[in-house]
Amino acid sequence: MRVPPAGPRRKRPRREFKSNAGAADGVALSKVRTMATDYVAANLEAPVFDHLFPNMIEADKSASTWPYFRKEIDHPFRVDRRNPTVGFINRDEASILYANARAFKGRSGIEIGAWRGWSTAYLVAAGVAPLHVVEPLLADADWRAEFEAVVRGAGGASSTVLVPEKSPEAVVRLGEAGARWSFAFIDGDHDGEAPRNDALACAPYLETTAMVVFHDLVSPHVAAGLRALAARGFSVMAYQTAQMMGVAWRGAIAPAAHKPDPAQHWRVPDHLAGIRISGGAAA
Repeated sequence: MRVPPAGPRRKRPRREFKSNAGAADGVALSKVRTMATDYVAANLEAPVFDHLFPNMIEADKSASTWPYFRKEIDHPFRVDRRNPTVGFINRDEASILYANARAFKGRSGIEIGAWRGWSTAYLVAAGVAPLHVVEPLLADADWRAEFEAVVRGAGGASSTVLVPEKSPEAVVRLGEAGARWSFAFIDGDHDGEAPRNDALACAPYLETTAMVVFHDLVSPHVAAGLRALAARGFSVMAYQTAQMMGVAWRGAIAPAAHKPDPAQHWRVPDHLAGIRISGGAAA
């Protein structure tokens, strides 16, 4: 595992959560459900990496203050007990990420915004290699050491390149240095123009056949990144999950199909009007 020189840290304003007073460790907890009980569409699967994240807990969704958080969806909301303001993708979403990434086994990829490595583990397990991971929090030695342990546990020690820098600057630097990617996962800064800027930074360095997956499409800022790629000729689609995912692709590839959990009452945000939903019609 190669780790370039440290760069500056950045704020990560996604999936904000505030804990209730009196909760254990300052974090509001709900009844714990194991990952094995989470919804996953019948045609999809995902490896189990719970053992690599001993500090992962289920948090009380009612305390979330992020304006786009879908509290009404009865899927577990998991956080790291030490940083309870940022959530992980759930297993439903992880299965979508894993399925799409598996189509690019043995091909290069980039992840923008990796937090503590939960999504990184799925990209590694899917065989995306080499994999650049752009996450400025990796500039912290303790954070990086724990992250490296996750990557080793997932089997990516020799194929993962950690980049402790900010995007989109790091993406452009890597691309200008000759990096090209077939797969990208964007789940970094969710505010303002940041998701769009991340998508546009990747675009010039993507292979002819390529795919970009987004998390938190419930945010119009993230959706702007998806639409920016659509304007550049990519096909696009959304997935109905707790926080919604998006996918843009081109070339000789097609995204994984997904059936939303039939036990939930799903709605489509207005800012996704006209975008096809996997398992349904256009919004």
